[in-house]
Amino acid sequence: MRYTLLGTVRALRGDTELDLGPPKRLALFSLLLLRAPGPVSLNDAVDVLWPDEPPASAVNVVHRHIGSLRKILEPGLHSRTNAEHLARAADGYRLLVDASASDLLRFRDLRAQAQLAVKAGDPEQAAHDFTAALRLWRSPVVADGTSVARHPVFTSVGHEFVATVKEATDVVLASAPALTEDVLSALRGAVERHPFDEALHSRIITALAATGRQAEALRQFETIRRTLADELGVEPGVELRAAHHRLLRRKLSADADRPAARPDAAGGRAHLPPDSVPFVGRQEALNQGLRLTPPDDGSESPATIVALCGMAGVGKTTLAVHWAHRTAERFPDGQLYVDLQGYHSSQPPLDPCQAMSALLDALGVPRDRTAGAAALNSAYRSALAGRRLLIVLDDAQDCEQVRPLLPAAPGCLAIVTSRRRLEGLTVTHNAQIITLNAMTRQESLQFLERRLGTDRVKAERASAEEVVDMCGGLPLALAVAGARALSRPRFPLASLASQLRDVLVALSSQDTRTDARSAFRRSYEALSTAAATLFRLISLHPSCEITPKAAASLAGTDLRATLEHLSELADHHLLVELIPGRYTCHDLLRAFAAELSTVLDTSHVRSQARARMIEHYLYSAEAATAVLAPQRGTVDLPPPRPGVRPQEFSCPAEAAEWIVAERYLLPALAKEVRHHPRGESLQRQLTSTLHNSLRPDGG
Repeated sequence: MRYTLLGTVRALRGDTELDLGPPKRLALFSLLLLRAPGPVSLNDAVDVLWPDEPPASAVNVVHRHIGSLRKILEPGLHSRTNAEHLARAADGYRLLVDASASDLLRFRDLRAQAQLAVKAGDPEQAAHDFTAALRLWRSPVVADGTSVARHPVFTSVGHEFVATVKEATDVVLASAPALTEDVLSALRGAVERHPFDEALHSRIITALAATGRQAEALRQFETIRRTLADELGVEPGVELRAAHHRLLRRKLSADADRPAARPDAAGGRAHLPPDSVPFVGRQEALNQGLRLTPPDDGSESPATIVALCGMAGVGKTTLAVHWAHRTAERFPDGQLYVDLQGYHSSQPPLDPCQAMSALLDALGVPRDRTAGAAALNSAYRSALAGRRLLIVLDDAQDCEQVRPLLPAAPGCLAIVTSRRRLEGLTVTHNAQIITLNAMTRQESLQFLERRLGTDRVKAERASAEEVVDMCGGLPLALAVAGARALSRPRFPLASLASQLRDVLVALSSQDTRTDARSAFRRSYEALSTAAATLFRLISLHPSCEITPKAAASLAGTDLRATLEHLSELADHHLLVELIPGRYTCHDLLRAFAAELSTVLDTSHVRSQARARMIEHYLYSAEAATAVLAPQRGTVDLPPPRPGVRPQEFSCPAEAAEWIVAERYLLPALAKEVRHHPRGESLQRQLTSTLHNSLRPDGG
């Protein structure tokens, strides 16, 4: 069986088209195909088929049409329980199809592949996937010809086509100009249905200019300018004016017989990777970025440098690109992007000269390719002077890689993404730092809904919540989990949640760019040996929160060295100091650290680390008791082993604060003490100490 929805609704068995029956049945089939492989409830079917007041017999009519459709799709079916195409489920009816049978699902699959290719640094493959998706769309109106073709549930899908056309155009103009005619055809089809969409018109103008048709591009601008004035009484917006401005600059350049700019050069959104459509969450960080963006009011504000930092897989690039798209019209001289490959899975980091060369090429600036670093730097500075540019420097390894690339011209904006904190840029370039943390639970659920569909997530809300909790708010993990669910549309989300209990195995992927373990490993491999050892051993700690002295005891190192190692781990966002003196580790990173420790640390090393940790809390709890309730006496403890560095308290307030902070950890440690060489006797001592230190009247 094959089904089409992108234009005329059809069902084919082999080469034979099936007669789906009268308009209401055809409309119901269209709804089933639109929601496939998700369910259509009886309420949804009635609401769509009878937009006004449904008759009393509406539910029975739906049931009869379902029965007729089963007979059409499976004429030899004897029992509906054995249906292979149209099945009854607890949440309604489902048409059991996948991307091999449905043109809409194939379209969405190709679009998702293209977006992944862009993020993986393969824009040429993305361009081919995007254009292949566009060729499937024979009409921008879904369910064309059915009685409900204008219902919002169908027309909203047409917006997917428009968004994909825009994404495809940006990628094609930047990386695959040979496919420009393909996107031009799709752009014209889209603008017929959305005549006032200025973003479509601006891309048509840019695409025409890129293929040398400046006169036709000028006519396109004049046509939409007159249409906006006559129909809406408004002038072209910022994006359309920017496209016109670039067109005039290109025409003047050609008229002066100077080398024309490259199709993807000097301004325009084609320099940015496609925006994430739709963009989910991150409103606080995005608003912070928008407030830092230089205003487009003609003022000579100094160049703005913003470092967007966070752990691997937290969505830094996605946010940076979305922010850049939101503000691109403020930078008429160009919006540039370069992947610095700081933590690339297979390529070494770009050195600054390589990055400069890429940016000069994007600006269409001729240069001597044999020139040395000094001449290249001079050419780069000259090219940036006097231009109002937006530059996204993605995946920076460190401050030194970035500094030579930062613009100095007034009104420019550089967005730098990195796994490092890049605090040095705040000193040398007055950079602002935005730290991107994990998504909230609500944002994570929205993310999953956008990937899997609201119906599927709502139908299994508890399992969906379990999935997002196990992914820890990490967009990379959520995306991998969502991809697994999409590839198994008939599997319940409960089965995915069950898989995710073995977190790193479930989130592994054959693609190193989307594999959580590989992403974490690239951060881990950038650490010094001592910091890497501490990272592994922290997985032995029973809480996700640890103090410097507890970390020093765990590793058996002095406090000063431990503080340096903790600072290094925090710099790489493998730990986060959310409150002064207490470091936390993301659950997925803890799982990764535990996996590394099992492989790289001997049983003796791990046993000794556990013993030091237990003694750290035993002696710290005893010290707290001595300060809070000296009248009770103390437990007779043997001297701590070398490397144990208990907490020290100068007053009851400090001791009480420590007890409150560790009130959940300390009882759990009484059970962990079995790992200690003197487990039985120490368990008695620790239990007694905890009893004294945790009593309410103890301070």
